Amino acid sequence: MLKSHFNLVYDDEEPKAEEEHEQEAEEAPESEVIPERVLKRSEISVRLSMLGKTAEGDGYTYLKATLTAMKLTDIVSVKFFTHLMFLDVSENYLDNKALQAVSELPCLIFLQADKNRITSAALKRMKYLQVIVMNHNQISSVSDIYQDQISTIEIGYNKIQKVAFPYGLFQLKVIDLRYNEITEITGFDLPNLDSLYLAGNKITSLVGLEKLVNLRILHVRNNPIKLLNGFDEGLKKLTYINLRNCKVTTLKQVKKLRVLPALETLNMRGCPYMGGPGEEGADGADEEEDPDIRIETLAALPRLKRINKDPVSPEERDEAKEMMTQWIEEGEKDEEEIEEEHEEETVHED
Repeated sequence: MLKSHFNLVYDDEEPKAEEEHEQEAEEAPESEVIPERVLKRSEISVRLSMLGKTAEGDGYTYLKATLTAMKLTDIVSVKFFTHLMFLDVSENYLDNKALQAVSELPCLIFLQADKNRITSAALKRMKYLQVIVMNHNQISSVSDIYQDQISTIEIGYNKIQKVAFPYGLFQLKVIDLRYNEITEITGFDLPNLDSLYLAGNKITSLVGLEKLVNLRILHVRNNPIKLLNGFDEGLKKLTYINLRNCKVTTLKQVKKLRVLPALETLNMRGCPYMGGPGEEGADGADEEEDPDIRIETLAALPRLKRINKDPVSPEERDEAKEMMTQWIEEGEKDEEEIEEEHEEETVHED
């Protein structure tokens, strides 16, 4: 699901069931012999849309070509359509070499190439390219992406294990790497990043988040995350966190989010803390949540406006204030809790 600012359907809430997307990932086996299929210029002409001004502003032309599900292995002929800004070549048989033809388009800003035979997202440097979408391919790394103006990278359902961006990518605002094989986020050294989508990976720790000082949206549902380390007061813009179906079990972990001054929405549905199984698709994942746990969560994080999918009601806020007062009267001391938890974690590590 594309999260770039070019997408007309931006969903900041829950995506469709991830397993539905997995079922769509039907591609030809690597050993299968694919017959050559060369794209003709006439085929492009009848698949043009989005009438608009040329980049030079001296006339009008069609700016988008949709060349999907054509069994293409060669798209060299796109180079004759030099005014194209948006190109979709999804559901073909393009490999890395064949995809390089798009670098001949001097005005291209948006490239979508889902469900092909691509193993690398590296393209020749393009002056205006801002969005790369390559879901359901065989890509194992993003470290070879070096487009100066890139603002959105969406490479879900691939084979990425480790993330690093050695070329800086200072314009990068949105990363969507859901359902890869990522285990940690220490390689996300991107101070201008706004939105990070990493659902369905193998992430166990959020240490490294502290470097993403402009992060606003964090979506890490369906990861084996148990400890909420990595958050600090420097994440002043983080307003939305999705931890659905993660492994968080205790209120102590939830209280670690108190350092986030802008946090308004927290989704922990399906976590053991919320009474869930802590994994996707398990029985009980969609059971009705315990209202007492909602109150407890709100008492721990009183700035929240939405817990899971539902807005916080005035009645819940009143009950949370009563619980906060009770905690104070009972002598709640966060420092002692944190120290106690650190000792517990040290024991587990040993």
